[in-house]
Amino acid sequence: MRRAILGVSSVVLLAVVGGVVIHVRRTVVPPGCRDPRVVAIVRRILITRAHLPPVLRLRHVITRAGGPLAFRFVCDASLGGLAHQVLAGPRPGGVHYVTSLAGPDHRLAITVRLVPLLQWVAVP
Repeated sequence: MRRAILGVSSVVLLAVVGGVVIHVRRTVVPPGCRDPRVVAIVRRILITRAHLPPVLRLRHVITRAGGPLAFRFVCDASLGGLAHQVLAGPRPGGVHYVTSLAGPDHRLAITVRLVPLLQWVAVP
């Protein structure tokens, strides 16, 4: 009798944990770094706000932080397609972006920061 109760309670516990994981994945976890929607939004932000040419491509996308039940993803990527382009200002070397779900309607929020190819640092 005890084994039956233990077996039934184990199955119920696994079902509840599975339900919680499914709910969190659908409502809290944003799309990952390599998700096509995220890559398209980041590329559009770089073209419109940073005034980079439309030949821009994101390459070598790396997830720095995040996982199956993460509240946000921290990502880095290198920029491709800029080899022969004439750019005003410092040459961008990569992009750093963070994806999360914001607000009560769980809309996708992405913050994007360009990383210059060279960074000057004052040496004491």
